[in-house]
Amino acid sequence: MKYSIFDGERVAPFPKGKGICPVCASPTQVKCGKRKIWHWAHESLQHCDRWWENETEWHRAWKSLYPEEWQEVVHFDEVTQERHISDVRTDKNLFVEFQNSPMSEEELASRERFYKNLIWVVNGHEFKKNFHILHKLPNPICDFVQNIVFHLIKYNHQGRLFHRKSENSNRVPGQWNLVHVHSISEIQDEIEQNYIGHHLFDWVKPRKIWYLSGVKIYFDFGSEALWNMQTYDERGLICVQSVSKRSFIEKMGGDPTKIEAVLKSTKDQL
Repeated sequence: MKYSIFDGERVAPFPKGKGICPVCASPTQVKCGKRKIWHWAHESLQHCDRWWENETEWHRAWKSLYPEEWQEVVHFDEVTQERHISDVRTDKNLFVEFQNSPMSEEELASRERFYKNLIWVVNGHEFKKNFHILHKLPNPICDFVQNIVFHLIKYNHQGRLFHRKSENSNRVPGQWNLVHVHSISEIQDEIEQNYIGHHLFDWVKPRKIWYLSGVKIYFDFGSEALWNMQTYDERGLICVQSVSKRSFIEKMGGDPTKIEAVLKSTKDQL
């Protein structure tokens, strides 16, 4: 934890510090060293919040972009009597969780149900090499796209194809039918004119848990952009959209001038 209770106040770690856990009121102590970031830990070596994961430089850098009073806020559900520490809770009561480790379906569902108004930012360092960003897609709500169906492709596959609904009006949804296909190159100009960051992608050996989420997910691969996984069209095509980290941080009420710390934390993982 970044904060513990000392003399009635939330404080950051200090040498030989002793405090009280803000969730369960158990004794805490400071763990400090040259290799790991300074943090508070339970003296019993057991964490009271089962959702908590060991904090990395990546976690700390992201949380530090936001006001201290938004970081590690204890949230209590009066109905379930559950109590958990959120990574960030904004002044709009939006929860932002920075997730580094894999989790079970049960935990994903529980956390989204508990926080309700939640956004995930996922550290993509471990699967970056398997996550291939492919060709651009146009704005899904622009007029010409309403007649277009883009075909899924795999990494290094040469076929970039689409078909027009109007040319295949007899096609039965959900059934295999021959369709009149076209190359993406035929509409490349229209795509460029209506591009707002959407791309097809191929995720080899995906972490399937993230396809089950019911809230917004942003993958952090260490660049100056985040990638928001989302549904592109009515048939359920999944795409990603590039979002500037600076604009994301600013929109969430953080300080975009501190973004270098986030970029550095990702590079340090290499």
